[in-house]
Amino acid sequence: MKKKRRGKKPVDDMLTHLTKRKYWQPTYKAFIKKVKLIESKKEISEKEASIVVLDYIGEILKNSEPGVMKIIRARKKDIKQTRVSVAGNNFQALVAYALHQNILLGNLPPLHAILKPKQTPIADQYTSIKVAGETQKPDMDILIYSDKPKTPIVISSCKTSLRERAGQTYKWKLLLDLATTDPEHLKKSPECPINKYKIEYNNERKIYVILITADFYNEINQPQQRGMISFFDETFVTKPKEKLEVHVKPLSEIISYLKGIYPVGGKL
Repeated sequence: MKKKRRGKKPVDDMLTHLTKRKYWQPTYKAFIKKVKLIESKKEISEKEASIVVLDYIGEILKNSEPGVMKIIRARKKDIKQTRVSVAGNNFQALVAYALHQNILLGNLPPLHAILKPKQTPIADQYTSIKVAGETQKPDMDILIYSDKPKTPIVISSCKTSLRERAGQTYKWKLLLDLATTDPEHLKKSPECPINKYKIEYNNERKIYVILITADFYNEINQPQQRGMISFFDETFVTKPKEKLEVHVKPLSEIISYLKGIYPVGGKL
């Protein structure tokens, strides 16, 4: 009988995927440098520093820009277009990699944090909402879930600024709220939009929809943006707490947020 092959550690899988990205290496080096600096300055362990560094991911992205630009110029790509695309992709990758580190170091329970998860079976099964027979899916950059059945799923939209496609995700969240309406309410209210639009949804796992942003243009306090982020279950910004307003949280607090959803040693 063949022995079941053990899978790689999540962080190994993440690194294998990311090393294929031409523009990732300068950003990865800047991340490692910042973790070591936090360890040294605050005199804390790597485990503790891996939480603190979450609030500096926007800064890390900016610090890695000269190295990334050098690669872009060497490859003779359209600088403006490539720079924007790379910044968005590296931001999402940094968040996913940092979450993997926190899983690996024990700051979080055993979870999956999947980058660009649209093709994963669990995403297809639990994030597809049918409206009049047509499938609607969220714009998700990172999918967080446990292997335990019927446990919650966390969908993360990761954007460097609120000028990006965060609006697409909050509209899907509004659709999700409709799809999970109390059935008793529907019986009493035949004119409810869920009946009108013939919404169908697999409600076996609870879904949390969160926004993670670097907020590079300080848009978080604009009235229109404040209205938009109110649709999310939680909004995290990659800045230290003292630089934020009360209606959003620093990304380091995602650790306690996820532990509330997936309790360590508790029932998932």
